[in-house]
Amino acid sequence: MFFGQGKRVKRGLALALVCLGMTGLLACAPKQNERAAGGAPFLLIPFESRVREVRFRSADGTALAGQLDLPPGIERPPLVIILHHSGPVDRDAYQYLAALLVPEGYAVFRFDKRGNGESGGTYGCCEEEDALAAYQAAVTQEGFDPERVFIVAQSVGTQIVARRFQEFQSIHPVRGVVLLSSLLEGKEILPIESPLFILVSDHEPNVRTLTEDAVAAYRQKVGEGAEYFIAPNTEHTLFDVSQGPIDWSDPRWPLRFSAEAAQNLLQWLEAHR
Repeated sequence: MFFGQGKRVKRGLALALVCLGMTGLLACAPKQNERAAGGAPFLLIPFESRVREVRFRSADGTALAGQLDLPPGIERPPLVIILHHSGPVDRDAYQYLAALLVPEGYAVFRFDKRGNGESGGTYGCCEEEDALAAYQAAVTQEGFDPERVFIVAQSVGTQIVARRFQEFQSIHPVRGVVLLSSLLEGKEILPIESPLFILVSDHEPNVRTLTEDAVAAYRQKVGEGAEYFIAPNTEHTLFDVSQGPIDWSDPRWPLRFSAEAAQNLLQWLEAHR
C-alpha cells in the first residue's frame, strides 16, 4: 500500500534526495555529531531552525536533556516528538529526521537517552519512563500548535507507544502516530487509539504481520485510520541498502535514509496535519 502516491515532493525531501543521490556529497553534512558517546562520529545534515534546549527529569529524578527545533517564520507549527530505537544514543541519532521535517514546517523534539549526550544517569533502565518524561517536556513547550502533536516512534519505541499509549494520551492528546520499523504484529497495535502509519522494511521476515495483519486488526476494531508502506531495498531502520549494506562507521550513513520512506512519511504527516 503506497500512501499518497503522486503528491509533490517539497523542501525537506528535496534536500534529502539531493544528498542521497550524490555519492560523497559532504557539503550536505559538514558538521559531525559532537555528543557521540562510545560510537563513531557521524555527519549532520544542515537545516535552519530556532533551537531551544530543554531540560527535564524522569520519574526517578534523573536529569535528561532534549532539543526542540522550530521552523523559522512559521507560527504554531505541528509538533513531532521522536521516540528512540534501542541502544545508547543521543538526540543526534535522529538529526536526519529533524533535517527532513523542520524544513517542511514541523517543530521536532528529540532527546538524549539517559547516560548519553547531555542527559544524566546510566544507560540501561527506565526507557518507557524516560519516553513519557520526554513527551511531557515537549508538549509543555511554547511555539507549536497543541492540537497537532504527532509521535514518531522507531523499533523498540513502537512497543513503548503501544504499552503506554493511554499515558501519552493523558499527558496530551495525540493527533497521530507513525511507527517506523514497527515491532508490533497484528493485534499488538490495538492499544494505539489514534490515526497511525506503519512504515517498515521489505527485509523484515514478518512483514505481513507487521503491515497487512496489523492494519486489518486496527480497522476491525476502530475503522479507517491506519495505513502502511513497505520501503523497498532497506534494512530494519529504513536505510537504503540497494548499493550494499550500511557501514555504521562511515560518517555519511545519515545520507542513506530511504528516499521512498522519507517521501511516504512526509505525505502521511501532510495529510493529517
